[in-house]
Amino acid sequence: MPTTNTRAVELDTVRVEATSLFGQSSQLDVQTFAGARSVIDADMMASGAFRSLDDALQRVPGVRILDETGTGVLPQIMLRGLYESRSGRVQVLHDGVPLALAPYGQTSLSLFPVSMNQIDRIDVVRGGAAVQYGPNNVGGVINLISKPIPQDWTTTVSARVTGGGAGRFLRDTAVTTGGYLTDTFAIQLDADWLKGEYGREHNDTDVKNARLRAEWWLTPGSRLKAEVSRYVANMDLAGALSAQDYLAGSRRSTRTLDEFSGRTTRASVNYLQDLGSWGPFDASQLDWTTFSANSTRNFVVGMRRASTETWRPDLPPQLRQSAPRGFKVLGSEPRLTLQANGENVSHAITIGVRAMHEDIDFIVGNTGLDNGVYTLVRDWQFKDRAWTGYISDAISLFDKRLTVTPGLRWEHLDSSYYNRATGASTRNPIRNLLPGLTVGYQFDPRWYGYADAQRSLRAPQVTQIIYGNNLDSELAWNYEAGVRFNPSGALQLSVAAYRIDFENQIELDNTTREYGNLGRTRHQGIELEGRWQPAFLPQWTLNTGYTHLQATLRSGEFRGNEVPYAARNQFNIGATWQGARGTFAVDGYYFGSSYSDKANTVDENAIGSIGRMPAYWVWNAKATRELMRSTQGNVLTGSLMINNLFNRKYYFRGIDTSPWGRQPAPATTMSVGLEYSF
Repeated sequence: MPTTNTRAVELDTVRVEATSLFGQSSQLDVQTFAGARSVIDADMMASGAFRSLDDALQRVPGVRILDETGTGVLPQIMLRGLYESRSGRVQVLHDGVPLALAPYGQTSLSLFPVSMNQIDRIDVVRGGAAVQYGPNNVGGVINLISKPIPQDWTTTVSARVTGGGAGRFLRDTAVTTGGYLTDTFAIQLDADWLKGEYGREHNDTDVKNARLRAEWWLTPGSRLKAEVSRYVANMDLAGALSAQDYLAGSRRSTRTLDEFSGRTTRASVNYLQDLGSWGPFDASQLDWTTFSANSTRNFVVGMRRASTETWRPDLPPQLRQSAPRGFKVLGSEPRLTLQANGENVSHAITIGVRAMHEDIDFIVGNTGLDNGVYTLVRDWQFKDRAWTGYISDAISLFDKRLTVTPGLRWEHLDSSYYNRATGASTRNPIRNLLPGLTVGYQFDPRWYGYADAQRSLRAPQVTQIIYGNNLDSELAWNYEAGVRFNPSGALQLSVAAYRIDFENQIELDNTTREYGNLGRTRHQGIELEGRWQPAFLPQWTLNTGYTHLQATLRSGEFRGNEVPYAARNQFNIGATWQGARGTFAVDGYYFGSSYSDKANTVDENAIGSIGRMPAYWVWNAKATRELMRSTQGNVLTGSLMINNLFNRKYYFRGIDTSPWGRQPAPATTMSVGLEYSF
């Protein structure tokens, strides 16, 4: 799994560099990529009115965030109408390494150990990535790419205070220091502390994130990268509100027992080696990444004793339920790239394998609030042993104007479950062959067209294999066709049409009370994206995007209805002014109304668990100003940001630990920041 670019060395036959997802994740890479793709580059990240990575992602067509906390700590990411609690249907990488708690058995992002100050750019590949990156890649792949270690030693200290009203403030303090100690060796430390409250009652937040990175050029053609990080999160969860409580004040909280805590220690080592030319190949490169994660997370919630009243927001809790889980993940993936440049035909062959171990502990217990008695509800253990192999060949023809890339991926997974309380056990083997084909054609320097078809999957999750019987993977065929038009460096336009036929989705059969591969959905639509720097407004950059999505159920009682949470229309629009000593940016995004259940119920029920969810426009604005620059190059910068500029009030249905009721979205906040680099 490749990591981010920081340094490059020119050799006779090949440029050796640390690569990210499909190239350097630059705007230039996007122009000739055979699939729908968007990059939020470093300039956008620096100037955009983004409270967190959530806001930045909503600039991308097809991406939607259900903002539960306003802090970005527990993201709820949807991609092309694919949704499951805790971003369970999205493949998110950090420098090419999976961020999921367990990439096969627990795909959720209940821990999100990434701070915004660490990230340089975001690469969102919505199609054409299934052969090289998996599993859980039905909607695409999101790669969060770290800022490069600077050539000269640089230290940056930043502080931002966000006011959410009612005397609640959230402080984000970060320190980054590092650089090259010699011509070949670099080291950098990143640390971030998020502490305070954000907008609502019962929303105390305390999140610490520290990371140490090193980069060592062993020779001009080989480079070693290593990093280790520690992430600790403690949060109160304000939860959903009944309709009556929401109308009485959306910043309230009635779920005073709900809280979240998490810990993770992550490490990775990446080795990159130029292998030179050999045999029929003009250039070759080995890229080998090994990574590990040791994580725990726990949700504590107030509950009712009767299962029919478990989550009601209008009734007081009777139990305090805790659900601690432990995850140990170890993976290793070597990848070999071979290039052969013929007179009429060129090949770029990629061959990779990956082995991964996942050990998961799953415990649930209840404590009575009236008697203090603890009852163990679940004591489960899971083991996943997976290996993957893949090969693709980018065949270039007609002076490299036409590129055809066939590929094949093999997923081999053995999942086992053991109940430590009863002795029951289950095995669930998975074997899947996943083909893919992409075609790209450069019509002329301005026009580029592409089409792709790929098979993708999501493996059965840990809780599903307990009550299932040899479940198969959830499988999808992904189809795309698109065109990019770049008449000048100042204007870039793109349009993509896509269709996802998602089958074998795992659902609970209410008759047998067992999980089975029962569900099918179809997601199809059009995505438009544009960026313009008009000649008559040289300091301005305008960006816009539009998505039309039709996501429908293709099986079961409600066949033909819309998929829950999938809005048909999405707009984003923004403008950025770049001056000599500062920037000003305004960004807005719109999502149409959507349903919260398969029956597409319009009217809200008494407990707010179903009902149509409102459409909303949200606008954000940010101004930055260079306040001081010394002759030594030290820079002090100030910023002022307002999110939800017009205080748009809207809500989602309850999420995960609080699934009944209205989940209020963040109201207006104002942030003031200072950053000093020296």
